[in-house]
Amino acid sequence: MAMSTTKLDDGAKTLAFLASHRLAATPQNYTLAYIALNDPGSPIGRAVAQIISDGYRIKQDEADDILEAHSTTTFFGAYDSKNGELSAHLRHQSLKLSELASSAADATGTFARELSEEAQADPAGTGDTSSIVARMIEHSLHAQSQLTAAMDEVRALREELEAARNDAQRDELTGLANRRAIDAHLAELAEKGDARVIALVDIDNFKSVNDRYGHGVGDRVIKLVASTLEDACAPQFVGRWGGEEFIVVMPSSDLAAVVKRLNQARATLADTEFKLRETDEPMGLISFSGGVALALGAGDANAAALRQADKALYRAKAAGRNCILSA
Repeated sequence: MAMSTTKLDDGAKTLAFLASHRLAATPQNYTLAYIALNDPGSPIGRAVAQIISDGYRIKQDEADDILEAHSTTTFFGAYDSKNGELSAHLRHQSLKLSELASSAADATGTFARELSEEAQADPAGTGDTSSIVARMIEHSLHAQSQLTAAMDEVRALREELEAARNDAQRDELTGLANRRAIDAHLAELAEKGDARVIALVDIDNFKSVNDRYGHGVGDRVIKLVASTLEDACAPQFVGRWGGEEFIVVMPSSDLAAVVKRLNQARATLADTEFKLRETDEPMGLISFSGGVALALGAGDANAAALRQADKALYRAKAAGRNCILSA
């Protein structure tokens, strides 16, 4: 009975939300209100919260805009062709949820009409409306149960899809951002137009490590350098640019600050004693070189900074390796 009461309360809260914002209890508005109250982390939930957070009422045109912006394929997350089956299931559940909300709202309208007809047939108020109320409660509990189950599945699907998207943007070996995520991050910063420092880092003498000890040991060296960079540069963006090369991006115009972070990482790496697991043989110094450049504005600024950072990296290699140079 407690579960049923909770479900009925959820429906009442949804209708109360609509009433407080002076929104009609249409299927679309019911869907929006239900999601805003029960899944505040969804795109619809966040959009509604942004409007009402300072005590403002959400207007009908705003509600319409939110539903239009996050309808069907983007109801609980953008459609992703690389996760087509999961996205299709998510879309199906979103449509199902909308249909359930529509059914619940229709039932509410039917309930209101029946009460109105009862009142007109019995103006003295001597009739028994308990059967109408009982049917409405039963229907509400059933609809609320279906809505809750659909919401739970949609939420789980959205989390699964977001996890899949996150995995698709991570380098499998190091767990850092991969080239796809790097390109997206740089594009986002370019769109904002804010200054950002871009650093390219390359492990010194890595080919000789692979040739002498094998790719298994080479992978361990890559992971070690990746974790060292990530720790030293946190919370800044660190990604695997490719092979034994990494990228660090900091929203700043301070080249010296990035150089300092990278030198800290170099020092940490120099203090790390790296040995072969099989023989306990010391491998000697593991180091990296880096080039740092500044990107300003949008357009080709990222590409220009990457070219400059790459040139500085080559100068660092030519200068004897194990150093960081600015463009």
